[in-house]
Amino acid sequence: MQVIISTVGTSLITNNIEDREKIKQIMGKPLEEKNQYEDLLKSLEDELLRKINNSHFDSIRFSAETNSLTKMGVSEGDCLYFLTSDTIDGYLCGKVLKTLSDKKWKATSEFYVVNGLQVLNALTFRKHGLDSLVEQITKILSIYPPSAFKVTLNPTGGFKAVVPYVTLLGLIEGVPVKYIYERSNQLITLPSAPLKLDLARLTPLEPVIKILCDDYMPPEEVCRETGLSLYELQNQFQDVLVWEDGLVTLSALARLIYLREGYQKGDRYRISKTVQKKFQKDPYLKKVFYPLFDKMRDPQYRAAHLHNEVQSDRVDLDCCKPGNVSERIFYFVEDDCIYICDIFLHDQYEWIINNHTLLKRSFIGEFD
Repeated sequence: MQVIISTVGTSLITNNIEDREKIKQIMGKPLEEKNQYEDLLKSLEDELLRKINNSHFDSIRFSAETNSLTKMGVSEGDCLYFLTSDTIDGYLCGKVLKTLSDKKWKATSEFYVVNGLQVLNALTFRKHGLDSLVEQITKILSIYPPSAFKVTLNPTGGFKAVVPYVTLLGLIEGVPVKYIYERSNQLITLPSAPLKLDLARLTPLEPVIKILCDDYMPPEEVCRETGLSLYELQNQFQDVLVWEDGLVTLSALARLIYLREGYQKGDRYRISKTVQKKFQKDPYLKKVFYPLFDKMRDPQYRAAHLHNEVQSDRVDLDCCKPGNVSERIFYFVEDDCIYICDIFLHDQYEWIINNHTLLKRSFIGEFD
């Protein structure tokens, strides 16, 4: 199964709608004005669907997205995600691409409008669009971690300004990037080659870095906690901080790099045969638990989510409770390695700890 995340442009419309006046009415218009064009959108969508259903339909010529996906060998069962601009034309293209993928390729597909992703307002694009794009891609990668799934980023369609950011994101996350350059018909592949970052660059922000990863802070508070002057904050960190409405936070890419490097510097983990068998039997569990295993590499995360009130004479393993969620992970740690012994969703977990044993000695032989 392939998981392909594609940015979406407008070639689907410009290649297939002959009436240019219709196109001009919606092109680049904010999505919030969509209700004013419902009849026109329905007409354009019907015209595009007729093209798809035509016996002479050619996915290579239909759009940049379908051209690249065809060359990637999309087939039944693949998972396709389309990320569109925050515009009426972007929404229309995403909707049609989902219908095409479901009908023609029998793939599982979704499209998402990326808040702020437009080019009419450069400030909105920089402050909101790029941040939303990175956030949406990382959300998908949390469901399909590259360590467990065949994931590809496809920036063939969409704004050219987005391509370097998607490419950099692929390098940071270790995800291959594939696209078709506009003057070439060949699929270009940039293999995954994860970047490394010297976190010493962010050391002065260490006292507040965890807050900045998740939230905004007043710059005066950042200065007070770090000992930096406002001048230093504005000039030394202008490439990693975003300023908005008098507050400051980490940029999307800086946040991603910091979190990823933090996990990489954490402990290794190994998975028991019991857990592997559960993943083989139920792929849903794999999607849910793999991102949690990565988080558990951070000792601080494990300490914050330790749920050891379940220990008894029948349970001597540590238990990770990620939050107010159903997942529970039983493990032990030796020599900077986490041994993941067993996993449960809440209902089964309650029964197990009351009626069964979860002892370290029972799992020792499962990590050959």
